[in-house]
Amino acid sequence: MGTAERKEREKAELKELILKTAKDILVKNGQDGLSIRKIASIVEYSPATIYLYFKDKDEILHELMEVGFKMMGSYMKHISPDMSPIERIHKTGEAYIKFGLENKDWYDLMFNSEKPMKHIFDCGAEWNEGMNMFNFLVLNCEQAIKENNLTNLEPQILALQLWSTVHGLVNLTLSERMCIVVEGEPNELINKTLTSMLVSIFNQVK
Repeated sequence: MGTAERKEREKAELKELILKTAKDILVKNGQDGLSIRKIASIVEYSPATIYLYFKDKDEILHELMEVGFKMMGSYMKHISPDMSPIERIHKTGEAYIKFGLENKDWYDLMFNSEKPMKHIFDCGAEWNEGMNMFNFLVLNCEQAIKENNLTNLEPQILALQLWSTVHGLVNLTLSERMCIVVEGEPNELINKTLTSMLVSIFNQVK
């Protein structure tokens, strides 16, 4: 291996170490406990070195958010093109909720934190993984609308409605509000809500 290749590999390894360290701090101490100085101290490099790889903490959180979406994608690997569009939508909702409930810190970073999105707006970065997932939902909505001849529905608006519902279910469950307003076991209430939503859209829309 030549000198240039070795340097590139070392740079890639250090960047990976910075992200892993940031993730560990995030899980242990939350976003308020994450700082460039703390990362630098743990990886035993100067803060100036960290800034060679990332503009600021927001950029680190943005990149971690992209990692989180890839993790969420792994929860959806069982969703098959052979399923009907409505079944794919249902399975996507179930996978989304399962990921959110099992990975609260990641979920908060991906959907409830302004810092990764601040980096997108400030620096013109892309929300690649998030948009890929939303576009997958839009495609399934488009197919479900066509299959059920629901010409008065718009795929993007329907996808937004579905996303809003599952997002609300995750947050209501994590904040322990759901069982206060409706009696029942959380998973049962989630399943009933998902089913009710799909029935109201695809069986009752005129």
